[in-house]
Amino acid sequence: MRRFASALCMATTVTFSGMAVATDSAEVNSPPAKPRKPLLAKSEMIRSVAEVVSIDMSHRSITLKRDDGNTLTVVAGPAVKNLAQIQVGDFVVAQYGRALAVSLKKGTGVRSATETENGNTAKPGEKPSASGKRTLVIVADIIAIDDKKGLATLKGPKGNVVDVMVKDLKSLAAVQVGDQVELAYTEALAISVKPAKTKK
Repeated sequence: MRRFASALCMATTVTFSGMAVATDSAEVNSPPAKPRKPLLAKSEMIRSVAEVVSIDMSHRSITLKRDDGNTLTVVAGPAVKNLAQIQVGDFVVAQYGRALAVSLKKGTGVRSATETENGNTAKPGEKPSASGKRTLVIVADIIAIDDKKGLATLKGPKGNVVDVMVKDLKSLAAVQVGDQVELAYTEALAISVKPAKTKK
């Protein structure tokens, strides 16, 4: 009887040892978990049908006229391969992100716009070179604010509209609709600009 119990105990030990080895082997051979990639929220992208009113090939920038009559400028990103085929007067379907505020503060004086690149201000009448990332500085009027989303809409000196994302919520809280402000921002980046089948 003792021999039977001893044999049974040894068999049980071998069985559990085998299970432990199999489990450890499975853990070793399992592929490592892939790192999660951040996804761009759909709410951060805008898709609209607009008319092309000007194109600056040196900066790959396109000025679009919206249904409300206001204009905005976006930069065609590397994903936009057909920029050379787009003409002034074309109606396009553009998908782009929002401009990003570098600084926002109350300003006074005449509405104006200047542009800098790599920390250098362009001389009057000149355009910065195509290299580098441009930062635009405008004195404009705030026409809309969305505090929850951290968004502000400004109307610039030429009637152009800038929808800008403001990460510094304190600076956004310090201004009101109707205020004239000085805004430094990086331009909105378009990821897709395609011919529209219809104008609307």
